[in-house]
Amino acid sequence: MATRTFGWIQNPSSTDTLKDILGLFVQGSKFHTYMTEERLPLLASAGLFQTPNLYLEFQKILRANKPIAYNVLKGKGAGGGSRKNAKCSGLAQAAVTGQQCQTYTIDNKIVKIKKPYTDDWTADGFIRWAVSLGFLNYNYSDDTCSITLLGIDFVNAENTKEKNDILGRAFLSYPPVCRVMGLLCKYQHMTKFEIGAKLGFTDEAGFTSFPQNIWVQAYEEATDANEKKKLRSDTEGSSDKYARMICNWLESIGWVSKKPKTVKETFGSKTYECEITSAFEITAMGIINYRKAIGMSKSPRIPKIVYREMLASRASDANYLRMRRTLIIEFLSKHKAKTIEEIVSFLATKGIQEKATTIRDDMTGLINIGLDIENEGDTYKLRDIITKLRFYEENITKETTDAIVVKDRARVRLHNINHKYLTLIDYAFSGKNNCTEFEIYTIDLLVNELAFNGIHLGGTRKPDGIFDYNQQGIIIDNKAYSKGFTITRSMADEMVRYVQENNDRNPERNKTQWWLNFGDNVNHFNFVFISSMFKSEVKHMLNNIKQSTGVDGCVLTAENLLYFADAIKGGTVKRTDFINLFGKNDELVYPYN
Repeated sequence: MATRTFGWIQNPSSTDTLKDILGLFVQGSKFHTYMTEERLPLLASAGLFQTPNLYLEFQKILRANKPIAYNVLKGKGAGGGSRKNAKCSGLAQAAVTGQQCQTYTIDNKIVKIKKPYTDDWTADGFIRWAVSLGFLNYNYSDDTCSITLLGIDFVNAENTKEKNDILGRAFLSYPPVCRVMGLLCKYQHMTKFEIGAKLGFTDEAGFTSFPQNIWVQAYEEATDANEKKKLRSDTEGSSDKYARMICNWLESIGWVSKKPKTVKETFGSKTYECEITSAFEITAMGIINYRKAIGMSKSPRIPKIVYREMLASRASDANYLRMRRTLIIEFLSKHKAKTIEEIVSFLATKGIQEKATTIRDDMTGLINIGLDIENEGDTYKLRDIITKLRFYEENITKETTDAIVVKDRARVRLHNINHKYLTLIDYAFSGKNNCTEFEIYTIDLLVNELAFNGIHLGGTRKPDGIFDYNQQGIIIDNKAYSKGFTITRSMADEMVRYVQENNDRNPERNKTQWWLNFGDNVNHFNFVFISSMFKSEVKHMLNNIKQSTGVDGCVLTAENLLYFADAIKGGTVKRTDFINLFGKNDELVYPYN
């Protein structure tokens, strides 16, 4: 069975292009005719097909009026070459006109036109969008797509009102849209960061939200115009991007308006104020239509389209999580109130053994993806009618990787801190893919959850972060390693450099002067390496760093950092006692002596 990723859409935004791709399935439509009579002949004449036979193959498929194979729509990648230079290999690729003009030779004439096709990644995004909104049906058994009645209506829409009415119906069937609209109804004016923090399964990788106060602090303290530009255009979590894209869709039909928001954020001991342009309000029309979606008007409740792929994203055990959450929805689909213990017992009858804490986090996540679930205490009732969710014929065995084992162990022990910080374990074991997220969430935990002073630094010639309390300051080096971390000589030398720069505080040595971010009263320093787990003897390398700098340090796993954080938040460990441990020259383990 092919692996597809329906459910979470980040990049497509043009509903006109979406309509064009749907037109591939509707014979006699304006775009279908354009494809057969103009676009495909153009691509053939310019020699832009990956293989010459694709022209006749695509013409035959468009005239067949049958479901179209997903791979035929999406096409192939660049095959190791540049995506920019790859030739057209998919029908949906051919349906999308590029933004940049290029020069081609057509019928022995040189012409400059917009690129008459796109890449497979962009095409795939539009196909997944069409499936997730219910414009296309996806058949798991043969990996094909066919158009729905709503999709045909959208293709045949003749004016803006018709088009927007149909888009509105489709949007309301997509749970994340309802989640975003519900949040805007409740909180009125929100930035993408504020929405993203409440969207999706926030306790696992794939649903990251950049902490707003960390972003504001970084933006306000940035002195370089290019750095500020990068923060505005490129710095956001995956959930923040989902939120922004959804709001842009809703803005296009008048249900949401984009309105900059001035925010005041406290980070550590400082307060910052700035304007965030990516902020949104729901309109009166949006409120009216949101009420339709949740059955608060005379109109019937709109069923929600939930493909199983929506139920997990980049978690290492995503397939198992999707199966477990599919079973939970199946159990709740009778629309009767169920307790957490009843859900746990039901899962046990299906061969799935999970703790109540895990299922409670699942329920929070299902609410956060946009399902209308009534929650009173430990009791949950699903109000939505769910469509497209394909139940599993057999169980998927839960993986037992180090990251999964550690995360499951930690989840049941954390009673005081937000479980979103469990993603620290995902990031610690992720390797180089999520280094920045690991750094940011570490500072987020220390500052926003535990009230230390601190800052994310990162980048060249700076440690990943620092934090302090009273007179004590800590230099942080995050190390994301899937198989565990060993302090090598080069990594020890890097920490030696940071510690010596802080000792000397000479701007000639490092013009960034990152050490100035410590509080003025901080005069005692230590350092820490934070990672997934540690291999070999760490004491020797820690002592080497001490001998070179005169400063003591330690190592700390993400798991034990969470345990200490939970104890601090619960009042059983004092912040002073915690920060005093960083001069131990050994690994910190909770509980400690």
